[in-house]
Amino acid sequence: MSVPFAIIAGVGPGTGAAVARKFSAAYPVALLARNPANYEDTVRDIQASGGKAIGISTDVSDSKSVSDAVTKTQQAFGSTCAAAVFNVGGKFVRKPFLDLSLEEFESGWEANG
Repeated sequence: MSVPFAIIAGVGPGTGAAVARKFSAAYPVALLARNPANYEDTVRDIQASGGKAIGISTDVSDSKSVSDAVTKTQQAFGSTCAAAVFNVGGKFVRKPFLDLSLEEFESGWEANG
């Protein structure tokens, strides 16, 4: 059965973890970070408090890595994304994350590269 889920990219010990915990009160969450150490404790905390969470090692500067993470999330929770939070430094583009073009998405990395 498909349930709405949230994806939070850029999960670390600060803002990303706090956002993930808030969303986990209402949705299953997928936590994305390059280093599993950045999301493992948060996944455990969410699961221990009765929420559903998965962690996926993802390089958000690589479109294939992001696509693979979305596929894994959909396999775990279904196809309905309720929210996507992009908590990663970069150039600000004012539009929903899932509506970003590849060029807009990559512009943040070029700005910080």
